[in-house]
Amino acid sequence: MAAPGRIRVEDRGFVRVLTVDNPGKRNAFDYGSLAELAAACERAAADRVRCLVLRGAGDQAFSSGFDIDAMQGEGPRGDRPDLATERAMEAVEAVPCPTVAFVNGAAFGAGCELAATCDLRIASQGAKMGMPPAKLGVVYAAAGVRRFLALVGPAHTREMFFTGRPLDSAKALAIGLVDRVASSADAEAAALALADEIAANAPLAVQGMKRILRLLEAAQERGLTEAERTEVAFLRSRAFESADLREGRAAWAERRPPRFRGE
Repeated sequence: MAAPGRIRVEDRGFVRVLTVDNPGKRNAFDYGSLAELAAACERAAADRVRCLVLRGAGDQAFSSGFDIDAMQGEGPRGDRPDLATERAMEAVEAVPCPTVAFVNGAAFGAGCELAATCDLRIASQGAKMGMPPAKLGVVYAAAGVRRFLALVGPAHTREMFFTGRPLDSAKALAIGLVDRVASSADAEAAALALADEIAANAPLAVQGMKRILRLLEAAQERGLTEAERTEVAFLRSRAFESADLREGRAAWAERRPPRFRGE
């Protein structure tokens, strides 16, 4: 499990700020901190918070994603990292009030997906965002890919996932991955000001419109057939059990380029 208090909670009037607090690993997630994040989102709903801000501790990283060192073996519920990540993202999506990601630094993998899952995103100028699963030998979860398709469209999603290339804040703004970019000195104030502006509005109206928007987005999507879900599960399991994934982890640990063999 993660160390206690890995997700810090701070109330600022009707706004609640959740901080991913693991600066020694660039605010990476593990099984425990993802469970903490899901629980914190459920508490925010129960406490009738009017706007939820998510950020990383410090000014270097929003979140570097799932901690590769924690990927060895299964989680406490027999999970793979992707299943634990998806539960946390579903909890973020389920929060009734608007969610604002303050992308205050690097956001990769699950960290980038967390930002994409939020309703709005404000980034500091030095932020970098990316989806590097192909560099590790991982086939990313369909639910996560769906979030990027809805946010930036098919072409940009393909480029992000096929190349694993980091995007700077200007590129992220240009493709719609973030909604606003502010200077490092002003970005936090801008994110909190946006949250305060939202929280000052009628909660039932804001939450009702958020729910309608979610329903309309879902209505535009066709769910996967049973055969397609089976194929997705096979593709992902094959990658998770591959020698390439073991090589990707070893290369990351040894700080060298991976030597993938396609097996």
